[in-house]
Amino acid sequence: MMVNQARYTVVLLALLTVITAALVHIDPPRGDSFTGLCIYSTDGFSLLSNGTHRVAVGKSLEVGETYRVFGRLRRTNRGLWMDVRSVEPAKPDFPLESVEGAYWIDWNPVLLTPSRIRLAREINASKGEVVLIRGLESGGKFYPLYVERRGFLETPKEGFPFAVRGVVLSTTGKYAVVWNGSEEFKVLRFRGVELHPGMRVKVVGVVRIRDSIYIYPASGKDFEIIGYPKPVPLSNSSTGDFVDAECYVTGKGKRSLKLDCTELRLYGFKAKVGDLVHVLGLRRKSSILCINCSVVKPREKLPNSICKPVPNRPLKISGRVEWVKTYRNGFGIANVTFGKCWILLKLPKSLGVAVKPGEWITAFGFFTEYRGMPAFHVESREDLCSGKW
Repeated sequence: MMVNQARYTVVLLALLTVITAALVHIDPPRGDSFTGLCIYSTDGFSLLSNGTHRVAVGKSLEVGETYRVFGRLRRTNRGLWMDVRSVEPAKPDFPLESVEGAYWIDWNPVLLTPSRIRLAREINASKGEVVLIRGLESGGKFYPLYVERRGFLETPKEGFPFAVRGVVLSTTGKYAVVWNGSEEFKVLRFRGVELHPGMRVKVVGVVRIRDSIYIYPASGKDFEIIGYPKPVPLSNSSTGDFVDAECYVTGKGKRSLKLDCTELRLYGFKAKVGDLVHVLGLRRKSSILCINCSVVKPREKLPNSICKPVPNRPLKISGRVEWVKTYRNGFGIANVTFGKCWILLKLPKSLGVAVKPGEWITAFGFFTEYRGMPAFHVESREDLCSGKW
C-alpha cells in the first residue's frame, strides 16, 4: 500500500513538472483592452474616448490619434483608469460622427455649417473648401479622423466661405469692389494688403448677403494678387477689362471727360475739349477709370479748321471778329473770318463771354449751323480765347 502511494506521488509530481514547464512558454493573459481617441495628453497622462466612455491612462500619447490599450481596467472615484501593460496605434472600432461644412481658419480651425464647429486640429484641406469629416465630438471640439474634400462652392451662400477671382473695380472706403465677370462683390479691405483698381485678385472670405454680396476674409493671407490683365482694344472690351485707346475729348463734366470713341465717361484724368488723349484704363459698368492716361496732342496743335469744318469732332478755329450781333435774350452771334473763309460763332448768354469787332480769337468746339449758315459752338468759356496761337 505504501508503495502504491509513493508511486502515485511521483507520478503527480512529474505531471506538475511537465505542466509548469509548459506554462512557462505561454503568454500571460492579455487582460482588459480599450480602443479610443486621444483627446488630451500631458506628461505621463492621457485621456481616451470612444464617444461613450472615457478612460485615463498613465502614458503620454498624441492628441487626435486612435490607440488600443491593454492592461487592467478599473473604476476610480474620478472615472475609468487603465493600468497599462501595452499601447498600440489602432483604427477606430467605435461609431463615428459625420459632419459636412466649409473648412475655415480665423483664430482656430472651424467647420462652418454655417454654425461654427470648433475643430481640435487643422486638417488637410484648403481654406474655404467644403469637406465631409468623420470623427468624435468631445469637450466642445470635434476631433477629425477622416476627411473627404469636396471642393469650393460654385455660388456664394450666406455664412459659408467663397473664393472670388476677378478684377478690382474700386477701393473706396472699407470695401474693395471685385468683379468676377458676372457680378460685383464687396470685399473687406485689410491693412497691409495693397489693392488698386485694375488688379486681378483671388480672395477667400465668409459671405454675408445684404444689399450686395459681402466677402469677409479672416487675414491678409486670404488675398492673392495675380497682377494686371493685358490691355484690349476699347471696341472689343467688357466690364473688368484693361482698355487701350486714343480718343478726342469732346466734353467735360465736374469729374469726368466725354470722348469721341465711346459713350462711356472717363474718370480720374483731366484734359481739355479738343485734346487727343491716350487712355489706358479700367472699364467699369458705365464708365472708364483712368489707370495711365496722357495727352498725345494738345488742342492748341489742332489745325485751323475755319475753312474746312468737319462735323462731329472737336475742332479749332482762329480768325478776326468782323461783327457782333446780340439779341434781346442775351444770345449773340459773331462773324469770325480768316482770309476768304468765315464762320458764325454762337455766343449763348450762359457762356458769359463777350467779343468785340477787330479782336482776334481762337475757339475750340464743334461745327454746327445757324439758320442754314456754317456756325461754331463752344462748350464753356475756357474754350474761347483771345489772341493769336
